[in-house]
Amino acid sequence: MGYASATVPSASQWGSPIASKRALLIHGLNSSSHTFHRVASMLVAKGYLVVAPNLLGHALRMSGVDFQAQTLADDLLPYLQAAEYDIVIGHSMGGAVVLSLLKYLPKTRPTSVVLVDSSVELTTDQMAVRRAKVSNDVRVKPNPTVEDYMVSNPLWTREDAIWRSLGTQIARATNYDDHMDGNVPWSFSHLFADRPPAAALTVLIADPRSNGALKLETVAKFKDVRAVIVPNTSHWIQYEFPEVIVEEALRNIEG
Repeated sequence: MGYASATVPSASQWGSPIASKRALLIHGLNSSSHTFHRVASMLVAKGYLVVAPNLLGHALRMSGVDFQAQTLADDLLPYLQAAEYDIVIGHSMGGAVVLSLLKYLPKTRPTSVVLVDSSVELTTDQMAVRRAKVSNDVRVKPNPTVEDYMVSNPLWTREDAIWRSLGTQIARATNYDDHMDGNVPWSFSHLFADRPPAAALTVLIADPRSNGALKLETVAKFKDVRAVIVPNTSHWIQYEFPEVIVEEALRNIEG
């Protein structure tokens, strides 16, 4: 492929190295591999080895030469070159990274691909609104504590809040703006066409009342994409209802 690297990106791993089934989980912007700790534990109970890499510019990793989703995806290619995965899951911007990896997935081996509240299309105005919200949030609460996250997210466990807090603290301070600037226009839905014939693609959408990252109308026009709204969730479905992510991932390959 031309992307082989002697250095494998840092990652968290759960389960037995000799497990016959494998899952690759990709976190979102200003997060880390441990955002999937509950999803990973559930998959391990189903007999999976779970690998969750840390993206460039996150979890104390240096940033790459640019901030494009494709660059983040290419950095993870050593994992796809070393093994084949039954399940591939991406949260938030991690979903854009997963879409950028679709072309590298096996053509005939069944793969369950799940995007978790991932923005696949944003207009210039929508990007501006998001930047303004993030800027305001940082101004009001520049360093949210574990307790802050617990109060504002009643469905989270304390461990969820700890990993969320840590993810923001060990990411680069300019990550948000850098990645927004590096992916203009923010448009990834065309990558659905790269899905191999044997791969099933599911998109999970946060409750519309929570103003999540993805809207149903954005993906409803793609007939080969299963879109599922998860009621009573925010953008952080992996903390609030991790079992839904696991159920949908397994549904595609285990029935």
